[in-house]
This record gives sequence, C-alpha cells and structure tokens, in this order.
Amino acid sequence: MESHVFRSLRREKIDFFYILAVLPLFLIGYYRYAYFGNPLGVLIPLCGFLLLLIKKEKLSKYAVQTSVFQKLLGVPVVFGSFFLYYGIVAFFPWTGYYGVANYTVYLLGLFLIFFRISALIHAVTAFFLILVSTVAGLSFHWIESQMSPTVPYYVYLFSAVLNLFGIQNTSPSSTTILMHTPRGAMQVSFEAGCIGVYSLIIFSIIIVVTMLETSVDRRTKLLWSLMGLIGVFAVNIIRLLIVVVSMYFYGWDFGQRVHQVIGYILFLFWVALFLLLFTKRQTISSRIQLIRRKLVARLYSSQS
Repeated sequence: MESHVFRSLRREKIDFFYILAVLPLFLIGYYRYAYFGNPLGVLIPLCGFLLLLIKKEKLSKYAVQTSVFQKLLGVPVVFGSFFLYYGIVAFFPWTGYYGVANYTVYLLGLFLIFFRISALIHAVTAFFLILVSTVAGLSFHWIESQMSPTVPYYVYLFSAVLNLFGIQNTSPSSTTILMHTPRGAMQVSFEAGCIGVYSLIIFSIIIVVTMLETSVDRRTKLLWSLMGLIGVFAVNIIRLLIVVVSMYFYGWDFGQRVHQVIGYILFLFWVALFLLLFTKRQTISSRIQLIRRKLVARLYSSQS
C-alpha cells in the first residue's frame, strides 16, 4: 500500500514538473510573435522540452525527496530566470526580454527543486540543445560579422543560378544584384543574414543532438551530418530563388511577404525530411545495396 502511494505521489510530482516546464514556451511564443512577427523562436526550446519528455521514465527514478538546501537553491533560480534580461542586456543589447536563455535557467531551477542532482545526466542532450542555441542566438551578430566576407561569393553563385533560370541580372557591387524585370530594374542587396547563417547554426545543433542520441558508427554520423548540411545550403539557395522570383514577377512588396514565411517553411520541411530519412537509413541502405547488386548482375550478364 505504501509503495503504491509512493509511486502515485512520484507520478504526480513528475507530471507537475512537466506542466511547469511547458508553460514558459507559451511566453516565448507570444513574445516572439508580438515583437518579431513570428512565434517560431519557440522551436528550439520546444525540441529541448520534447527530449526531456522522452526521458520521462528515466527521470521519474530521480524524483525522490530532494534536500532542503537544493530546493532553496532552485526556487530563486526559477524566479530569477524571469529577470535574466537585466543581467545580460548590458553585454548583449539586442537580446529579448524573455527567450531561450531564460528558459535554460528556468529548467535548471526546476531540476534542482524536483530531482536529485544526478538526474541531470539524463538531460544533457536537452540542455545542450537549448544552451548552445542560446549562445548562438546571443552571439549571432558576431557570427554574422565573421561571415560577411563570404557574401560576395554567395552573390556570384546566386547570380549564376538566376541566369540559369533565364532571369537576366548584373552585379553593380559585390553584395547587390540588379535584375531586369518586366516592371523595370530592381536592385536586391545581400548581407550575411541572407545566406542562411542562423538556419545553418540551428541545424548543426540539431544534428549534434540527434547523433548524440543515436548509437551508430562514426562514419555513418559524419556521412549523414554532411548530407544534412549540404541540404541546408541547398534549401537556402531555393529560399532566395523563390523570394527573388516572386519579386521578379509580382513586385518588391509581394516578394517581401514571401520572404517573411518561406524560410521557416522550407527549413522545417528539411528538418522533418532529414530526420525521417535518418530514422529509415537502414532500409534506404538495404535498397541501395539491392539496386547496386542488380546493376552489377545486369552488367555481368550483358558482358557474357
């Protein structure tokens, strides 16, 4: 009877932890929508939460009575997470009031309250995903400045792609393209943010977390990681092509509206497709080997 009561209390404690863990995601989504026009900034912390949700059974074993000191340490961490902005805005003026950094600190405080400290071993990948994306977000302007020298090469490549699709253009400078549209000349400027730096960073983080959670050999991990990054690069080319073609045929304003949504749609599509293919990698490998054997058999039969 006592063990049944204990298990029931522990299950309720775990459920309460997950309820508290998910609530700030609504705040992040609202903040991103209210100030930036889209709620997709909640994507990374949501992925981190889902990773924790997958580990629910393992974490439940650590949901025992924690020390008073640990709880006293966790409570101010939880409440302090809502005021983290005032501590980092002096160093990162572009940071938002409530975002991924706040959520990281908030989750850490919840762990101190609900679990033994050793439970953090099962939350490494979730915290890694959220923490690294936090660092990437805070240092994004610096990363952009480091990537700026590559913009002219990207513009040259994109100009060649436009010519390939029959859209005549010239490059008045190393960072601009002048298109000759049915509506007249239209100039499009490029900067580091246009080449998909942030999506490349976020996808790299997702790849690292995926590979940490998967027991496969190193060669397979490197091969699929390379394929994923090449896919992100291709998706960014497609994204810009769709935006510029929209501007070419329907004008600047319509192209800007497309620009606001198409990047998120294509990125989410590629992430979903990549993860689906990665989970089906053994089936794909088997079919490729089967096709290869058939081709070799046909080759030998034709020679004989």
